[in-house]
Amino acid sequence: MALMSRTNPASLGSYYQAFLSKQLVDRIKETLKLNELAQQVDLPKNIGSASVKFFQFDTVPASSNVQTLSEGTPINTFREVGLNSVSVSLTQYGEAVKISDILSQTSLVDVLKEATATLGEEAALKADDLSRDQLVTGTDVAGNATAKRFGQGIASFASLVSTAAASAYLDAEDLLDAVTALKANKSNPLNGQFTALVPPQVSRDLLRDTDFLNTVYRNPETKVGSLIKGELGSFYGVRIVEHTNPFIEGTTAGTYDSAGSIYSTVVLGANAFGVVKIAGDSPFSPKMYVHTGADKSDVLNQTISAGYKSFYAAKLLNGKRAVVIKSKSRFA
Repeated sequence: MALMSRTNPASLGSYYQAFLSKQLVDRIKETLKLNELAQQVDLPKNIGSASVKFFQFDTVPASSNVQTLSEGTPINTFREVGLNSVSVSLTQYGEAVKISDILSQTSLVDVLKEATATLGEEAALKADDLSRDQLVTGTDVAGNATAKRFGQGIASFASLVSTAAASAYLDAEDLLDAVTALKANKSNPLNGQFTALVPPQVSRDLLRDTDFLNTVYRNPETKVGSLIKGELGSFYGVRIVEHTNPFIEGTTAGTYDSAGSIYSTVVLGANAFGVVKIAGDSPFSPKMYVHTGADKSDVLNQTISAGYKSFYAAKLLNGKRAVVIKSKSRFA
C-alpha cells in the first residue's frame, strides 16, 4: 500500500490568516488634577461678552489701621477696602479627524469611537497646559509671578541647572518651606489643606525621603502607600497629589522643554488661579460634532468627520497664593 504524502501547514501558508483581537490595548492617559483646584467662573450665554472678569480684594488686615477713639468725638478717618479685577478674553480651541467610508466599514474596531475619545482627552490636556503655564510663567493682576524655590535650598535656576540630581531633588524640607511661605503670605488653604501637585519623577524622590515617610499621613481606611485619586498622603497640612503633566524645563528658565530634567512642583492655596468652568450649558463648554452624509463638499459621502471646539481661559490671580518648587529627580 502506497503511503500518501503529508501536507504540512507551510505549504498552505497563503490560506492562513492572523487572528486579530478586537480587544484594544488601553491608550496612554494623562492624570490631570490642576483645574480641580482652580477658582472656577461661569460665563452664561447671551451676555454680550467673550471675556470673564475675576475679582479679588486687595485688603490685608493690619492692626495699624485701628484707631484710638476719643469719647464723644465722631471718627473721621475711614478704612478703605480695595478690589482688584482682571478681565481675561476667552480663546477658541478645537481639532477634528476625518475617517474614510472604507475604513469605517471594514475596520475590526470602532475607529470613530476611539477617535472621539482621544479628542476629548486632548481637550482636557490643552486646558491643563494653559493653567499649568499660567502658574509657572504667568503674572497676576498686580504683575506678580508666583514665588520660585529650588530643590535642596539651591539659590537660583542657573545653580540648579549646574547641580547634579543627587543634590538637587525635592525633599520634605522643600515642601515644608513652600507651605511656610504660603502661610507667611496669609494664603488660605483650599478645603482645609494646601495642595502640592507633583510629577511621578518627583514623588519617587519623596517616597525615598525618611522625613516624609515618617511624617506623612495616609487615610487609615486604605492600605499604606495606596493612591487615593492620585493622592500620596498629607504632609504637615499639605496634600501631595500626583499628576502627569508638569512644567518641565531644560537650561532656559520659563521655557517648556519636554526633554528637560527640571520639574516644577506647584504648591497651591485657595484662589491662586482661575479658569472658565467648562461644564454645563455655556458657550465655552467643549462640544463634540460628528458629521455623516453627503453634502456639497463630500458628494459621494466618502468620509465621516468628527471634532470638538471650546472656549477657554486660565489666569494666575494671586502670585502670593502659590509657590513653584523647581527640582531635578534621581529617577533614571
